[in-house]
Amino acid sequence: MNTTQPRLVSVECVSDLPVLWAHIQRLDLLTHLQRHFPTPLHWKGRLTPADVLAVWLLFILSHSDHRLNHVEPWVAQHQGVLCALLGKPIVPTDLQDDRLADWLSRLSADDAWASFEQDLNRHTIRVYQLPTDTVRIDTTTANSYADVLSEQGLLQFGYSKDDPTRPQLKIAAAVLDPLGMPLITTVVPGNTADDPLYIPAIHAVKKCVGVSGLTFVGDCKMAAHETRAEVKAGEDFYLCPLPESQVSRADRGKLLKPVWDGTQPLQRVERPGPEGKETELVAEGFSIDVELTAQVEEKKVSWTERRWLVRSVAYASAQEAALDRHLAKAEAAIGDLTTRKQGKKRLSQTELTAAADAILKREGVSGLLSYTVTATSTTRHKRAYAGRPGSEETTMLLAVEVQRNEVAILEKKRELGWQVYASNDLRRGLTHVVWAYRGQYRIENDWSRLKGRPLGLTPIYLQDEQRIQGLVHLLSLALRILTLSEWVVRERLRQTGEKLRGVYAGQAGRKTATPSAEVLLEVMKTINISVIEVNNQQYVLLSPLTEMQKKLLTLWGLPADLYENVIRDFPKPPRNTSEP
Repeated sequence: MNTTQPRLVSVECVSDLPVLWAHIQRLDLLTHLQRHFPTPLHWKGRLTPADVLAVWLLFILSHSDHRLNHVEPWVAQHQGVLCALLGKPIVPTDLQDDRLADWLSRLSADDAWASFEQDLNRHTIRVYQLPTDTVRIDTTTANSYADVLSEQGLLQFGYSKDDPTRPQLKIAAAVLDPLGMPLITTVVPGNTADDPLYIPAIHAVKKCVGVSGLTFVGDCKMAAHETRAEVKAGEDFYLCPLPESQVSRADRGKLLKPVWDGTQPLQRVERPGPEGKETELVAEGFSIDVELTAQVEEKKVSWTERRWLVRSVAYASAQEAALDRHLAKAEAAIGDLTTRKQGKKRLSQTELTAAADAILKREGVSGLLSYTVTATSTTRHKRAYAGRPGSEETTMLLAVEVQRNEVAILEKKRELGWQVYASNDLRRGLTHVVWAYRGQYRIENDWSRLKGRPLGLTPIYLQDEQRIQGLVHLLSLALRILTLSEWVVRERLRQTGEKLRGVYAGQAGRKTATPSAEVLLEVMKTINISVIEVNNQQYVLLSPLTEMQKKLLTLWGLPADLYENVIRDFPKPPRNTSEP
């Protein structure tokens, strides 16, 4: 046997695991888990339960998969890297699916989870020096393939934008702006109304942050009078649109009448245009102040609410285009009622009128279009034939003509794009209101990550409701790590005014100052460790890091030798002493 010939013993993919593990250590996640979910008495093995959950998080974040039965084989493929990161031996059976299922049951305990979140939030805000001025609150639903177990169970049928034929659960979350990091994650039955979820979320956030003066931003479901009063009583601020149940269309029309008469001046919100070009109008509006009172815990609360009537240019354009489509569709459908086709029933005048009215109602253009039905009769002579006498046959033909009510259409279009926003923060102007609410997409991005790739909550295949709730809590931890890893890089790029180039596969020249966590972690996927044997000596080699990979380590604030440390602690596999 030629012992001088190098022999490849093994290759392991290091990928983004050291980066993710560094963020887990920054969060001091294992300590917080151990404190609030202590090791059970029957636990066996070198790994603690916190170690097991941390490795599972690595699998979820790196592999974009949370399925329990896929973790054990993945550990076998990354055993050396995981041993080096944890600093202790690990075997695939440490991550058996029954252990993971037990963790889901433990994470479903509401009291333990709430205290864990509170403790972790305080540590995260301090370590990452996160801004705590603005918190966004929203709800979403997640469908399941499991059955409804009882009327008091977690899975229930309710209003769903996804699949109303399957039971669902509802998730309420409060996220920290601008990074979108989850502060509070609550799981409730799928038929729960949204309004009652906001006040508990606000109280939970207050316990985590420990200060007043926060601004809570939400959609119209947060606009309940009781919720706004609760925020005011806590010496905080709110910003949300008011639904028509609080400011009706007629009331809004009265407020907007001075605008249409030309007596109400409008403030403008503009976006800087490209270099050398004019600014772009984003929105315009004005405000009125309203005095409000409410009872909060048997205490009377009074405050001034500023209501901003805002017309978004983009929203108005989209609504106007939609209205034009509905008008055109209704005109074509009504005109087609009298078109003769083979097998098509000829409508009577009563039937034609009913069908036209139904089309106007369906397209939402009643009062904007009108129609006129005209009847013409034609008479033709039928000659005598085979003993049948001749006769006169009269046929009634109907025609319909559609007219546009241009005055009503113009009045309708001038109402488009307007919304009423409410806030008790009288220091903020229109510009702050517009851009603050437009940032609501950040929590929508969180829902996309949670329910789609990379976390893939839906559809839910678990059958046990406890474990389903625990899975939501677990994935919220993974979402927290994703948002933090993303925010750190974006914040450093913002501070330096720099843009990254070369992080998008196949687009070497593309630049960005706001790369997503998924794109950043994908850059690290090419890093591998090889174990080579030469002269009966084993060497652990790391594939060279690219300049972009080195730059990302700097942007994350991680040591340049992060991956070399994995080499140092990497366990060498036993030598194969058998002859070939």
